[in-house]
Amino acid sequence: MRLPPCGCPLAVALTLQMPNDLSPDLRERLRRLGVVRGARVLLPSPRRPVAVESVLPGGFHETPAGRCWLARTEYPAGHAHGRLPLQSFLALSSDVLAVIGGDPSLATVPLSQALFLDTETTGLSGGTGTMAFLVGLGFFEEDRFVVLQAFLRDPGDEPAMIGFLDEFLPRFRLLVTFNGRGFDVPILQNRFVLARRPFPLDGVPHLDLLVPSRRLWRERLVSCSLTALERDVLGVVRDQADIPSGVIPLVYRDYLRTGDAREIPRILYHNRMDILSMPVLAAHLGRVFADPEEEAGLSGEELGALARWYRDAGRDAEVLLRAALRQTRAGVQRVRWLNELARTVKRRGEWGRSVEWWQQLALEAPDRIEPAVELAKVYEWHLDRPALALEWAREARRRAENLPPGPHREREIAEIQHRIRRLERRMLPLKFF
Repeated sequence: MRLPPCGCPLAVALTLQMPNDLSPDLRERLRRLGVVRGARVLLPSPRRPVAVESVLPGGFHETPAGRCWLARTEYPAGHAHGRLPLQSFLALSSDVLAVIGGDPSLATVPLSQALFLDTETTGLSGGTGTMAFLVGLGFFEEDRFVVLQAFLRDPGDEPAMIGFLDEFLPRFRLLVTFNGRGFDVPILQNRFVLARRPFPLDGVPHLDLLVPSRRLWRERLVSCSLTALERDVLGVVRDQADIPSGVIPLVYRDYLRTGDAREIPRILYHNRMDILSMPVLAAHLGRVFADPEEEAGLSGEELGALARWYRDAGRDAEVLLRAALRQTRAGVQRVRWLNELARTVKRRGEWGRSVEWWQQLALEAPDRIEPAVELAKVYEWHLDRPALALEWAREARRRAENLPPGPHREREIAEIQHRIRRLERRMLPLKFF
């Protein structure tokens, strides 16, 4: 008798007339291999592949280069995605959008002509060998928000997809992505280069939402991925149809191998949710930046990040720093906001007010040298209080002496000592001869 190999795909067992005198050990081994006396041979019925046409909405789009599959989903512009409606993006100020995106050209484009783009690819590392098998396009059309998804049923359909994109993309004057500058756009550019076509969105103003999202939330949130921002900021809840982004390339490869498209709708759902989240994320960023006092519940980390953002944009950050301090009771963050606030007031030349914040910082950060040095400078050069300047200079020296031994410690002490000697000479009584 020749036994089937271990792992043989028999559903139940093999029909076999087993002798009665088999040892118990041998019987157990045969049972584990699927051999049971008197059972039928039951081979597994093969899983019949499910075609894309039977599980995906949409249909074929004909191009001179062939045909590609397009799925179209429409939402009312007032559709609430999380805490905000999709059309809240259209209410943004273009000037605010330009500051958020760090690109003045963003202020020159009507927001109604924005394209929200997201791709799903055969790999997560990018490069010329990576293909975008799904390109999701979101845009406003009259009173609707449309998501158009171009899907490659077969890699051989890529020329048709490129042809469709080449025809469709030039209608938009603003590109919005999430990490598109580092991932989606370079991949599409590579595919257009391989197809010997110019990429239609080259030179179009581009708002990549990952950059401002990290700027605002990286200290509050563990992750600034889009799904994390949906959960922790936007109030978006994905249903069980979603699929982890890291699994998507594997699922597509399995589809190409087997021809079974059962899992493909989950990829389109994931891509569609990414696109829907972009307009509301942009709207939320714009609203927080434009009027933070109207956005209830901002944390100290968010307010402090906004204050630095305001400072870099040439705006007054004092109100935000004060709010951040009210939200932060102790710790490194509070010391940071105090330092920022003291520097902000100092830059405006308000020396008397800067003293208040340098003193508070010196009190809450007893190991820091900077506030004592700054107080010595203000009292010596701007408030003409040499006695107080000398006291703070001596305090700065005491703090510097607690630094670990090394060149930095010696340099700090030498600079402070020079200041002390100058102030001591200034404090000597005048002698008349």
